Amino acid sequence: MAPEFQIMVRQRSLPTLACLFLFVATAFTVLCTSIACKNATRTAVEAPPSYQPASEAPQLKLPEVSAPKIAEVKDAVNRVFKDIAVIDQQQNPNFISGDFNGDASRDLAVIIKPAVGKLSEMNEELQPWLLRDPLAPQFNHRVRPQIASGEVLLAVIHGYGPNDWRDPDATQTFLLKNVAGSGLEVRTPQDFVAANTGRKLPRPRGDLISEVVSGTAGYLYFSGSTYSWYDPKTFKGEEHPGMVHGFRPLRK
Repeated sequence: MAPEFQIMVRQRSLPTLACLFLFVATAFTVLCTSIACKNATRTAVEAPPSYQPASEAPQLKLPEVSAPKIAEVKDAVNRVFKDIAVIDQQQNPNFISGDFNGDASRDLAVIIKPAVGKLSEMNEELQPWLLRDPLAPQFNHRVRPQIASGEVLLAVIHGYGPNDWRDPDATQTFLLKNVAGSGLEVRTPQDFVAANTGRKLPRPRGDLISEVVSGTAGYLYFSGSTYSWYDPKTFKGEEHPGMVHGFRPLRK
């Protein structure tokens, strides 16, 4: 081929190649852009939501049951008995707290005795507390017992309102003769049943008071209208089972 012809062919081919290259480049760019848009759309649709740290569930705060303080116990005794009774200091412990009558309000059991020179006032009939003797036969419960000079008694002050036995209106009180013992401890009905498996048992309304009275270990419990004494060795059954109900769930 003549040199002149080769030069002419090359001159004609260069623009054609350039156009072809431009076309291919443009098509490649459009194709890449289309693929990128599709990927971006798919990513926007299919991508999982960004991690959101779970907010912590609010903690349920249960009311804390604080142990009785001696100043609070003295206030409760003064509220009910004014100045005619004082806390007996011979026993340790001489007070405990529990839901003894099963009404979901905490009560106070405290060992007291008549104040000096106040015995006659303690024996007055029109006093705001109920004087009972859990060791007396049932038929004697209608006869009002008498308090002796220097006699040690167990007062159970029932709780009232949100402040339980600390409430200014908590004045309902049972004053119990002959059961102010040693080693006062609170026992739930469940603990009581577990500790006396196989024995005949009463059905208390709430917590029980475990103690030793005159050398005998037993339990003081609320039977529905008064407080009764349970001696595991001598108990033969409650005299009025129809008036007693089963356990009710207690507050923790």
